[in-house]
Amino acid sequence: MPERLRDYASLLRVVETRLDAVQPPLVVAIAGPPATGKSTLAQRLTEDLLAAGQFAVHCPMDGFHKTNTQLAAEGLCSVKGRIDTFDGTTFAKAVARLARGDAFWWPRYSRLKHDPVPEGTRIEGSETVCIVEGNYILANDRPWSTAAAHFDLRIFKDAPDGLLRQRLTQRHERGGKGKSETSAKIARTDMPNATEIRKSASVADFLFQETVDG
Repeated sequence: MPERLRDYASLLRVVETRLDAVQPPLVVAIAGPPATGKSTLAQRLTEDLLAAGQFAVHCPMDGFHKTNTQLAAEGLCSVKGRIDTFDGTTFAKAVARLARGDAFWWPRYSRLKHDPVPEGTRIEGSETVCIVEGNYILANDRPWSTAAAHFDLRIFKDAPDGLLRQRLTQRHERGGKGKSETSAKIARTDMPNATEIRKSASVADFLFQETVDG
């Protein structure tokens, strides 16, 4: 079972301690259901590590979304965000490249275009910390599981369902969805995804559980 972390300061200490124990780059995985604050956490860690003199980079999984054209061809547009709407094989290969110290482009997801951008973040190959973040990165199924061998530290970020629904509602409505479409999306895709994603929590080294009051 993963060890519980009390607060962000404890998490930062864990990362810094692990940095002293491995040959760079340290590849950190932050997994968890949608809207748990994974991206915010990964970005904060990246910024704090940069300020401490580390060469850190944030590598979100979202850039490995299949394109809208691919989703339409596969009949998956209505369940965008589900595990099979991502290119897990390409993701696993990219994580392996991070661990090898390759220089390459890490794709990003554009919330303006609602599609991945291939030339998202430049990976120089000399980073000391790579923070990989996303819903399914600790999934037990192949090809996702092939990335696991390259993670030096596994963190599972979670939050109560009520908080997830509140954040998901705000996210979808900001993206232009109406109330009924938002409610359907949360019920049909987001919350079932959260249930499946939580099954991978047991393989994490640490659990960072957010409370309702923050």
